[in-house]
Amino acid sequence: MPEIEIPDFFSPNPKRIQDLDSLLIWLKQFWGYFIFVALILLFLSGSVVRVDAGERAVIFNIFGGVEKRILGEGIHIIVPFIQSATIYDIKQATYNFTSEQGKQGKVIGSEIHSLTSDGQRVDVELSVRARPNPFEIWKLHKFVGPYYAYKVLFPKSRSVLREVLAEYPVEDVYSMKRQEIQNQIQQELQNDLAKKYFIDVEEVLIRNVRFSKEFQDSIDRKQQALQEYLKMEYVLASERAKRDAKILQAEGEAKAIGLRVNALRANPEYVKYRRAQVYGKRAKLILNNE
Repeated sequence: MPEIEIPDFFSPNPKRIQDLDSLLIWLKQFWGYFIFVALILLFLSGSVVRVDAGERAVIFNIFGGVEKRILGEGIHIIVPFIQSATIYDIKQATYNFTSEQGKQGKVIGSEIHSLTSDGQRVDVELSVRARPNPFEIWKLHKFVGPYYAYKVLFPKSRSVLREVLAEYPVEDVYSMKRQEIQNQIQQELQNDLAKKYFIDVEEVLIRNVRFSKEFQDSIDRKQQALQEYLKMEYVLASERAKRDAKILQAEGEAKAIGLRVNALRANPEYVKYRRAQVYGKRAKLILNNE
């Protein structure tokens, strides 16, 4: 029976040890170059700032703070470790206050609970379209920061909506004055955010308003009463139309009779002619008897 050779995994392999020693020697000779290349790559990666379409960049300098300049679209070079860039998206964005998910835009808060001037509670779903002022980005970065939507836009929108609704009774919120309320909210937000926080508000939209159950029931009763009233008005109008038609018909018939009477009075011989038409051969006997 032939003998089976079992490999020796534990005894040192001279060739493998020699290759490892050669690699270590080579690394000792060139390790400085590796470190130099790594530093160069790190330096270059930190010095290049890429600004895409619809974006702006703000530079922070460790010696002077936020620089009063804005980097536009393209490739820019900055000083690594001394300067750092923050990218801002300046495209219009829609911020929603709603409890429903899946709305187009960013949901930054739930629907806004507010009180009207007569103490009625309303829940308002609001959408705000806004963007940073592209010419004042460095000021926004210095005084507010990248999370301006949550720091400023979110609380300001809630506050302004509640202040405006507090000026109107609930009937106005429900009726045609909703557009007026929406315009007032938009105007106040535009003035406040543009001057103090360098944010441009493009549009404000009240998407939905929910009222208290008591007021909603009152609205439903009014709607039902209005439908009944309109139905009764329609019935009355139909009856009036029928009555007017009968009156017109009677007036027409009376007028026709009057015209016939006048015609007969003006022409007595016409009576004899009509009798002849009606009675035929007997007309002669009747006429003779007269």
